[in-house]
Amino acid sequence: MSNPRFPILTISLLALLAGLHWLVPDRSLLWFSADAIGQSESWRFISGHFVHADAGHLLWNALALVILGPLIEVRSRVLLAAALVAGVIFVGVLLLTSFSPLDYYCGLSGVLNSLLVVALWTEWRASRSWLVIAVACASISKIVFEISTGSSIVTSVSWPPWAWSHAAGLFGGLVVVLVSERPGWVLPVLEFRLNGPFGTALAKRRP
Repeated sequence: MSNPRFPILTISLLALLAGLHWLVPDRSLLWFSADAIGQSESWRFISGHFVHADAGHLLWNALALVILGPLIEVRSRVLLAAALVAGVIFVGVLLLTSFSPLDYYCGLSGVLNSLLVVALWTEWRASRSWLVIAVACASISKIVFEISTGSSIVTSVSWPPWAWSHAAGLFGGLVVVLVSERPGWVLPVLEFRLNGPFGTALAKRRP
């Protein structure tokens, strides 16, 4: 039986990111493209988040995943999967709207912001540390700055950043948190199986 605290989902996702970057001959076939999705290339809605513009782009996002993924997964793989799905959906839907000026999009950074919200929530529930609040405020400030300036303060890649995808990821993470806190608000049958004291605390709060 596998150890539920071993971050197998995070490691598998890292392997997927590396494989898509170095083993796929033409990654442009996987980029997110609203026009192509409208022409029945529906896989791009998902694949676009897991391919990257260049090695630097991949490295920065992989580093963030190495930090955020295990923070969530040691408590619940279901919660990590939910954050990933929410990020893909929220960022993808925004990219399909007329609000998006992009012809193409790629990268995990928008989805990672969903993971960031969920990771901060789990750490706050476990520790009530002021550092969690500080990181949350810094993350929001970073996104506001990037939206205002149109530039990234952390990375420099061959594609220009679009910070609104990061904001969409944050909202996706917030939805996961709200559903986790009050699953009866959305789907009464939805239950997150969390491990350890965190899971016990959550179970006590359920109606």
